[in-house]
Amino acid sequence: MAPRLLVGAIPGHSQLAYDMERAGHTVRPIDISTDPGAIAHVDLVLIDGSANDIRAAAEILADYARPQQMFLHTALEEGPQLLDDVETSQAITMCAHNLFDNIWVTSATDELGETVVGLLIAEIGGTSMRIDDTVRPTIAAAQELRALEATVRDDALELLIDAVPSFEAVAEKFMAAASGRRYARSVSELDRMLVALPEPGVRRLFVDLQRRRGEMEQDTDTELWVIQKYEGR
Repeated sequence: MAPRLLVGAIPGHSQLAYDMERAGHTVRPIDISTDPGAIAHVDLVLIDGSANDIRAAAEILADYARPQQMFLHTALEEGPQLLDDVETSQAITMCAHNLFDNIWVTSATDELGETVVGLLIAEIGGTSMRIDDTVRPTIAAAQELRALEATVRDDALELLIDAVPSFEAVAEKFMAAASGRRYARSVSELDRMLVALPEPGVRRLFVDLQRRRGEMEQDTDTELWVIQKYEGR
């Protein structure tokens, strides 16, 4: 069995802190505004928050970090450089961000950190994928696109509530359901659907998404249809 760690969680209990506790580690919340020196008693300092919050926390904790003490942050925006202030104390600095389900992207300052963070994620039942910190903006953009799926689904839900009596009763199930299958196979079907959309914003979204689908599938009929709609025809 891997050694159990005493984990100091900043600002308190995050999902990763909960997962580590479930894996058998002891997790204690630490308030660095009142007692930053409390990190002296823990093996691993887990910092959750925005990049600015993490950088500020590292600056506060720099005077209390010790060699080989582990520091792990969960932000996606930047890598272990957010922990540079504690890394100067020869601490092990790492980062892990949960993409979805049990999939995590990780990086660290050195090979030791890469090994440690991989083991920590494996302990909580996760899959660790090492990344180069230069690709973080790309990953963030991908996550933003995933989040924007909710905007499309919100519009779809409004349409269904207007069209189907009592659909509001199953709205929660609809929002949690898998993606729907496509029905439009010709430009005439696209026209019929577009006319049925009451809101200008939803119509623009429908056309823009069809444009992207046409590009990806090299569907020239759809691409020409989109050009006509952009021209107001």
